[in-house]
Amino acid sequence: MKHHALAVIAAAFVGLPSFGQDAERAAHVDSAAVPQLSYEVRDGDFVLRQYQLGCLSQLTYLVGSAGRAAVIDPQRDVEHYLVDARALGLTIEKVVLTHTNADFVAGHTELARRVGAEILISERSGSSFPHHGLVDGERVSLGNADLEFWATPGHTLDSMSVLIRPRADGPTRFVATGDTLFVGGIGRPDLVGGETTPVVLAGLAYDSIARLKTLADDVVVLPAHGAGSLCGAHLSPETTSTIGRERTENPYLAELSRSRFVARVVTGLPLAPRYFAHNVAINRRGPPVVDWSAELPAPLAPDAVERELANGGWLVDVREAPAYMAEHVRGAVNVSVRGRLDTWTGSIVPFDAPIVLCGTDDEVREATFRFRRIGLDVVKGYLAGGIEAWRTGGRPTAHAKRTSPRELAKAIELGREPMIVDVRTPAEYGELRVGDFANVPLHEYEHFATLLDRHAPVVFVCNSAYRSSMAIGLAERLGFEDVASLDGGLDAWLAEGLATVGDAPVCAKPAATGTGDRVLLPEPLEPKALAALLADQPQSYAVLDVRPRAAFDEYHVPGALHTPIDELDVRIAELERGDARRIVLVDRDGTLAWALAGRLLAADGTRDLRVLTGGTARFWLEVEAKGGAPQLADRAPTLHAPRADEAPAAEASAPKPRDAQKPKSKPRPAGC
Repeated sequence: MKHHALAVIAAAFVGLPSFGQDAERAAHVDSAAVPQLSYEVRDGDFVLRQYQLGCLSQLTYLVGSAGRAAVIDPQRDVEHYLVDARALGLTIEKVVLTHTNADFVAGHTELARRVGAEILISERSGSSFPHHGLVDGERVSLGNADLEFWATPGHTLDSMSVLIRPRADGPTRFVATGDTLFVGGIGRPDLVGGETTPVVLAGLAYDSIARLKTLADDVVVLPAHGAGSLCGAHLSPETTSTIGRERTENPYLAELSRSRFVARVVTGLPLAPRYFAHNVAINRRGPPVVDWSAELPAPLAPDAVERELANGGWLVDVREAPAYMAEHVRGAVNVSVRGRLDTWTGSIVPFDAPIVLCGTDDEVREATFRFRRIGLDVVKGYLAGGIEAWRTGGRPTAHAKRTSPRELAKAIELGREPMIVDVRTPAEYGELRVGDFANVPLHEYEHFATLLDRHAPVVFVCNSAYRSSMAIGLAERLGFEDVASLDGGLDAWLAEGLATVGDAPVCAKPAATGTGDRVLLPEPLEPKALAALLADQPQSYAVLDVRPRAAFDEYHVPGALHTPIDELDVRIAELERGDARRIVLVDRDGTLAWALAGRLLAADGTRDLRVLTGGTARFWLEVEAKGGAPQLADRAPTLHAPRADEAPAAEASAPKPRDAQKPKSKPRPAGC
């Protein structure tokens, strides 16, 4: 979706679990593979646009003034920057890299070739491509605006932050922090490699964060990543914040001693995907310019595919999981295009291994395009004719079992369950799980062979069956004979009301009722459904908006009541004692509202709670912007909508995913 609203900051809730699980789910919508305009500011001739690429949790920026523009940390496919710059009357003259990125291949050489932009990066980067080496305190003019560069090492030795002043003689209003400072976290210090240890980098980060804290409270923080990125921990789903907000809510900006700060930063770091080191090297050399018009790799007959596999190749099946489970080439790994295709393929497939794809032409085309974002430029080809050609050629195929939640729960109850293996991260497993069974994170799949019995039945479990479907092929490659996936994953398990184990606050179970412990979930309300209910029965619903006051004042669902999080329990108690209206919780995108509703239901399962799916962002787009609520009373001040002369964020030149104009997003069960 295109979101032209000024971004707002969702209030934090102390005690909520990591957003990692929700971030993984959020990547499973078609729009996540296409850059979206997520934040914009205009001030006279100054414009700043933030683009969000959900499948990589990547945030990039176009900054312009008086006809001149810079792009900060661009993704490798750069067409949308060029389209938007032209529409805004800007010429892209500079490309700024805040550091040598590890989790994606940047678009600096693409922009240098396409428009002759000069590349700016720290003089400490060791880059071998033509560039201007930045030093601490250096300033660069951009029309009437001014960019000042601060050396803020910690995530990497060459990390820099960019102070942005819309007027050269005015105050700093924004700071592009790269991977130095995130919303709710900071960059991890263990991705550099070489002789510089994480403890040394964490010490440098301590000084860099102290320096950033000297900025004014109202300076807007513009990070390079959001929730789901493996470049940091505990990242918020919000895409912007302020220095003042981070000072009070980011645990890494608390008043800690250097020793405690370093200990916190280096403790519990997740394993970095194996492709990160390759991306660092590619970005440092300067990524080769790609022919983006080459949409499909070479079609390969089944015998040619067999030869590639015999020579160490990997067959990556990019179809949806149900199609893969029904029939696939044995040992093919299912990484569907819907989800973190790029990240997961780079995490489990050796970077230099030959890759052959299996899927429809549209799926293969999209996968090929997206692989280039992480430097997987050479795909050997795709299985011409798909699984049908493989089968009709007389080659055997495999299918995988889909175990329903009820079926597995019954087996557990009888003590006859197969080996259950949860392939999520230890943090996810610790928060909530189907039971105390094995936990082998997917990126450590090699341990399947050393821990499990290849001849015994195994059921893999994850949140939505995306990762467990991947585990099927990985186990088959290791010689496992009887593997299955929990159909629908933990989402389906929760939807069935089955018992769980874990300490996730939003998923705490109410007292036993005689039918077994159950996780109670709020009712999701689609934006159009809520609009209709408010039009027909406004007296029956209380819409409680938990966002900060400034965000509420800018725009809110008509008739909503501003309710700070710390006042939520009191407000709900008042409503329950009074007219017993049905309660609907609202935030920016639904994430925080789900979590709060889960906490409230855990405390009292009799409550009648609903959550606005997609929050105010979806309500605006699907109801207000489309004129779907003319009958609603108490209309709020209008959210910033596109003006007639305003260019929408251009989609990248990637083939549009299926139904890209109608993003699909299933409700998330209480943030778990």
